[in-house]
Amino acid sequence: MAVLLLTACGNSAPANAVPAVATVTHLTGSKCTWFPDVGDLCPTLTMRVYPKEGAPYEATTDARIPQVAASRVQPGAWLNVLVDPAAASRVFVDVPSFSNPPPKPIPDTDAR
Repeated sequence: MAVLLLTACGNSAPANAVPAVATVTHLTGSKCTWFPDVGDLCPTLTMRVYPKEGAPYEATTDARIPQVAASRVQPGAWLNVLVDPAAASRVFVDVPSFSNPPPKPIPDTDAR
């Protein structure tokens, strides 16, 4: 049962996933374990995804985020993400990119 609790959030991106950037618009968070102050965060992130080609769109994903990187996924934050080319609604947070500065914001031309 403990293994299920630890692996319940965040799936791996497919090998052919396409890089994109996104901004977090909403976060519903939880811990990946039942123990206080232990383990990674497993929030559900709603974000606006900006693919290299095509119009921006909304997506929701569950992600496994190290506690030390919690500030990187707050609403308004910009993230590097990976998009499944077979299903654009499948978006994955590129957690290894957290070792680099966040991407620069992209002006939202749809909001004008």
